[in-house]
Amino acid sequence: MANEIRISSSITAIKEVDVTEGGNTYDLSAVDTNAGRSFGGSYDTLTAYTDDDIARWSSVVITATSADGLGDSGWTEASDVTDGAIPTTAYAVAVEYVSELGTVGNVKVTIGSQEMADLDAGEGIVLPLSGGVAIANVKIHADAYSNGVNEATVNVLVMGV
Repeated sequence: MANEIRISSSITAIKEVDVTEGGNTYDLSAVDTNAGRSFGGSYDTLTAYTDDDIARWSSVVITATSADGLGDSGWTEASDVTDGAIPTTAYAVAVEYVSELGTVGNVKVTIGSQEMADLDAGEGIVLPLSGGVAIANVKIHADAYSNGVNEATVNVLVMGV
């Protein structure tokens, strides 16, 4: 049995509805009836990876303020990955925006030139990359960075071959 990459995800469309009853206005959140329910599931890619194909950065500060590839640790204050080795081709990337010091704004995840996620503090994303993407084209940056003043702290995982 080979190593494999398993991804789970879900999406829910939420509609904000204002209802007035008896002279009182209520703000309600409900699942959008056009969607009807949450959607999602799991995706298992049979792309086998080894210890040389998975890298994790834990609780690192993003220094890049424009899209910078995950092919090295140049986008962060860290001098190297927390654990593992950076793959040549990515089949999945996960980014968690753990905390913000000062005023950073958002953390952006880009594949090639396409922005895939614009995260607020506390948010995260997992992206399957079917067919694989050169690691240099898997990019991250923060809206602002100033050492010790404006810092976005993230956890990042990249898997591939």
